[in-house]
Amino acid sequence: MNTFIELKNRYVLKGTLRGEEGLHIGTGVPGVDTDAPFIRQENRPFLPGSSLRGAMRSTVERMVRSLWGPAACCTLFSEPSAGNDCWAGNKKVREKLEQATSEGEGLRRDLAQGKGRLCPVCQLFGSTVMAARLKVTDARLKHDQEPVRRDGVGIDRDTETAADQIKYDFEVLDRGCEFEFSLHLENADDNDLALLYILLKELEHGMDVGGKKSRGLGRVMLTAYNVEYFDARWGLAKFLTEGLAKEEKGAFEKRLRGKFDALVKAGGPNGG
Repeated sequence: MNTFIELKNRYVLKGTLRGEEGLHIGTGVPGVDTDAPFIRQENRPFLPGSSLRGAMRSTVERMVRSLWGPAACCTLFSEPSAGNDCWAGNKKVREKLEQATSEGEGLRRDLAQGKGRLCPVCQLFGSTVMAARLKVTDARLKHDQEPVRRDGVGIDRDTETAADQIKYDFEVLDRGCEFEFSLHLENADDNDLALLYILLKELEHGMDVGGKKSRGLGRVMLTAYNVEYFDARWGLAKFLTEGLAKEEKGAFEKRLRGKFDALVKAGGPNGG
């Protein structure tokens, strides 16, 4: 299992997400002018990297478990599936890792030396026991755009009509809004690249983020991206003197597709 003791490779994908439907990412706190304001930074709406990362992880988890069964990856904070021995998904192992005992120290040492057991999704997106290989930045609007306000009403469950005095409003960015964001992947192995292929394909098909999804909001689509990297082909010394190398999107996708096809042929990922 790859750890972070050495820097073996780095991939930086810079892309554009387009809202295929309206978007609502709320602050969770009522505002002065609206019950549910859109989250802002420096007074500009944005998509938090944490929101994107959570949606990306659940998307990849669902796809991996659908392709190769529950044992292919864990579900954090749930009882591990039969055949899955991911330490991050096992409450008893996590507790031992947190304890100041010789057993806990031994487990932490095994993790640091790459001898731990983490499922491929936990290795890629991180867990409470080890940092993520894939980092997701906040997504910033490419062009200034202000949210619009939409009204909502509470529904009486008996009459299925608007309930009295239960009206609220919330802010929405209209469809067509575009955001720029980045994915940073370090020390990737073949499993990581195969899962990245799944993620990018799902993003190109469309992924749901934010709130009010039952209203049809939240659909975003990856419309473009470019790739810079260093790995064994480019070399760390060249990276330090010349920076990251650029790779054509088609060539990069072909390389990822090769890793994915190999994973399908092998019958699924193996934990580290």
